[in-house]
Amino acid sequence: MRVSKTVAFSLAAIGIGVAVYGLAAFRVRGEAGGLSKSITPAYWMERATGRDLFDPDKRIWYKGVRERKEVCITFDDGPHPLSCKSILSTLKDKKVPATFFVVGKQVDANPDLVKMIVADGHEVGNHTYDHVRLSKLTREQVYDQINECDLAVERATGLKMTFFRPPGMQYTDTVLSVVHQKDKIMVHWVIGAKDFIGTVPSDELTSEQKKEAPITPDKVVEYVVKQLRPGAIILLHDNPVTATALPRLIDAVRQKGFEFKSCKDMMEELPQHVKIDPNPPAHGPDRVLASHN
Repeated sequence: MRVSKTVAFSLAAIGIGVAVYGLAAFRVRGEAGGLSKSITPAYWMERATGRDLFDPDKRIWYKGVRERKEVCITFDDGPHPLSCKSILSTLKDKKVPATFFVVGKQVDANPDLVKMIVADGHEVGNHTYDHVRLSKLTREQVYDQINECDLAVERATGLKMTFFRPPGMQYTDTVLSVVHQKDKIMVHWVIGAKDFIGTVPSDELTSEQKKEAPITPDKVVEYVVKQLRPGAIILLHDNPVTATALPRLIDAVRQKGFEFKSCKDMMEELPQHVKIDPNPPAHGPDRVLASHN
């Protein structure tokens, strides 16, 4: 059976299209969260509208602009007296802005450290009061965890917090509804350094994480550099291992041609141009979230 030139041309065009689509999906599989997600039309629709970077309905920021070799650095779980001052000293020496997602009970125990974070010009975000997994709590408990952390930072600094990150990045629709009620933006992450392995209680680890060797400063640098990509949000933790790794980590990232930006600045560069005040005065005008196409 002979195939007409028109049919042959059409089949060839379809084959090329499928191949190009498959190659594009393969290249962005890490950004999409896996190859299976990257081949779905929904992912490409979100990418075309910028919702894969920031979803204004869920109020979740996932990553910065992929065309810019910029990253932002974030620290969870502090402030810790054994490491926070060292981290701040390195950031000041290297002229790097950062965002600290603080735990309320740590703030109450170390208010002077939070004041130092603010005095050095860094952003402060909410990481709950007790660092509990919110997905297992009632709505009232979720609200209390977020609100009590807000109050702890207000007592220490007189400032509010716009940014929020749930422990373990675990959240539900209930958590999202409280995020809306509290007028916050949830900040996701792209690069995880695994710098909590061996530094947090074992009951906070998954079964797979418990099998891994305790983290070292060398491994922290290796994990970050290996995952570097434009627009990435880097997740680190306020602990001595990370504090030791930080100077080399910053140098290694810059050697790859990347620039460090604050969360606020990277969000303003998004297609939606999201403009916020990360830490407005507690008794001043409410912060404004403005998205413009």
